[in-house]
Amino acid sequence: MKVKLLLLVVCVAIICLAHPAFAQKKVVIMGSSTAAGYGATSYPLSWAGRLQSSFNMNTTDGIDTTFFNIAVGGYNTYQEMPTGYVPPAGRPACDQLANITKALSYGPDVVIINLPSNDVGAGYTITETMYNLRLMYSSISSSGAKCYITTSQPRNDYSDVQRQALLEMKDSILTQFPVFSINFWDDLVTTDGKNMLRDDRRDPTSPVHPNDIGHEFLFSRVQDKNIFSSVLPVQLTRFNARLKNDCTSFSWHIEQQEPNTTFDIERSANDIDFEKVFSTTVAEAKQSADYVGTDKSALPGKSFYRIKVIEPSHKFYSTTIGIINNNCSFMISGLYTNNNGATVIADISNNKKGYALVSIINTAGVVLQQSKQYIALPFTRIMLPIANYAAGEYYLRLSTDNDNCSIKAFIK
Repeated sequence: MKVKLLLLVVCVAIICLAHPAFAQKKVVIMGSSTAAGYGATSYPLSWAGRLQSSFNMNTTDGIDTTFFNIAVGGYNTYQEMPTGYVPPAGRPACDQLANITKALSYGPDVVIINLPSNDVGAGYTITETMYNLRLMYSSISSSGAKCYITTSQPRNDYSDVQRQALLEMKDSILTQFPVFSINFWDDLVTTDGKNMLRDDRRDPTSPVHPNDIGHEFLFSRVQDKNIFSSVLPVQLTRFNARLKNDCTSFSWHIEQQEPNTTFDIERSANDIDFEKVFSTTVAEAKQSADYVGTDKSALPGKSFYRIKVIEPSHKFYSTTIGIINNNCSFMISGLYTNNNGATVIADISNNKKGYALVSIINTAGVVLQQSKQYIALPFTRIMLPIANYAAGEYYLRLSTDNDNCSIKAFIK
């Protein structure tokens, strides 16, 4: 009985450890002196040390979170760029023992980047700092890990211009990484508008580093972020369409995109039956991005478009937008068979009423049947019998007295 019970316990333990919900998590902290714990009276009282302690309350089951802190005091964004990155002239090379590539070598679930002020002190522009942070974020997200970027922090040894730059950097980071930013500014800055580090939250021996109380506030900000929570789904914040020369051009903007997200643009002549006219898949994760696409054969009259967003975990549709095309008279907007292949159904979009010659042609070019059909505005459905046709590919052609022709293939 004892042997069976022991085997049961071992089996349950193996299953639990193998299941993702029970797997050991890995966190990498990288950055400069604040991330390394400067200003706190001991590392366990720094924000990083407190975070590690909060996740490692139980050290007996072997599945607690593992932390790797590779922060180096005084470092800026260039020194932590991926291995192989070539910096501009006058900028330092990366340190391969403390950069993005090193962080990813641990196979992390989460990477937290805390580089709050040294770029400004080195005279780098906010534009180049934000470029570096975006590249870091993209490199980490593309690996499948989550990446959190902390904002800038106030410090007292900088000029008024530099402190203003730190404030602007804070706003830029919060805007660029809305879900994956952590606000390290608001709890440390003075309320007098001078953008100084508060004395009650500052190490008395340093104009730069937060004290134990300051680090505790920073820890609370990280803790509130719930870094292992599920990523929010992609947000489609804009979808526009514009007609030019019988082509419909699209543009859309997304936020919080997961890796391997597909965007299908679908078109309909009746706002009911949609078909795909454009598709693109983006392998890397993106916090914020703009995309464009084209329907090279816009339907005549009014047509409707929507975006189908397909993420690895779920899919959803955008709102539908309408476009009016008065450049061509008619087009076969949909073609399919039903009744077990006994009937072919053609949906005709048009902006001029009148008669059209409807023909079914085989692959050898032989006309198998013809009929004159009245095409009403703005949409007409035609049903033709094909029960006696052999299985295979055929074409449906529409033409008018003006030789306006539209051809579409179908399979019986």
